[in-house]
Amino acid sequence: IWKGNDFSFKSKHFDIAGRSDLPPSPQGGPVIAQAGDSETGRELAASHADVIYSRHGTLEDGQAFYRDVKARLSRYGRATDDLKILPGAAFVLGDSKEDAEERQRAIRLQQVSPKNAIVFLEQVWNRDLSSYDPDGPLPEIDPEVSSPALAQGRASRIDDRLETARAWREIAEREKLSIRQLIIKVTARQHFIGTPETVARQINQYVQENAADGFVFAPHLTPTGFDDFVDKVIPYLQEWGVYRKDYRTQTLRGNLGLAVH
Repeated sequence: IWKGNDFSFKSKHFDIAGRSDLPPSPQGGPVIAQAGDSETGRELAASHADVIYSRHGTLEDGQAFYRDVKARLSRYGRATDDLKILPGAAFVLGDSKEDAEERQRAIRLQQVSPKNAIVFLEQVWNRDLSSYDPDGPLPEIDPEVSSPALAQGRASRIDDRLETARAWREIAEREKLSIRQLIIKVTARQHFIGTPETVARQINQYVQENAADGFVFAPHLTPTGFDDFVDKVIPYLQEWGVYRKDYRTQTLRGNLGLAVH
């Protein structure tokens, strides 16, 4: 609790009080972001966060996540706009749909090397799979679930290794995918692929149809990865009146449309 420069906080783990010489933040408080798709994570975001990240790729999955998380806010006396849903996403632009899709394939092959594919699979299977061919089929053996985790990483968030392996085998068999091809597919962020106008329309559709409040974009190149996006995609969004032309506040909280605490 803040009163001027005096503060106090008491909980199970902390009991502190004092006085700060720092001036108050123009935001009133930092923007709190939560990442995690579990039941606990969603509830934590609804009760405390200003932003929640998600990784739902399809419009339908995004809408289901959006409805679920937003519906939890009222339990904590919060309004719908008090929590912004910002999925992580990437984009690939091209002169045509075919050009963009070819660029996407080349980018993903560079992002997921043969060795990286095996390492990621090991995190799910919890086994040493270094003898497997990344261009070959998935292991016939099941993941090891009784031993401690072989490695820590992105895949450690998976709750049910056996169910994940079953689902991945189904995808690989249906689409005739090798280990590397499967890992490229299952580790991909939401991608907007196409001409600049097509990508702008896809982004706008997700926001207008309540699958997201916006996006956190990660370009595949730095530091120049956003140049084409800013020059070619943003103008369409501004023309349609769905993206700002000027910043109206000087804080992140204000630019996200969040109330000052």
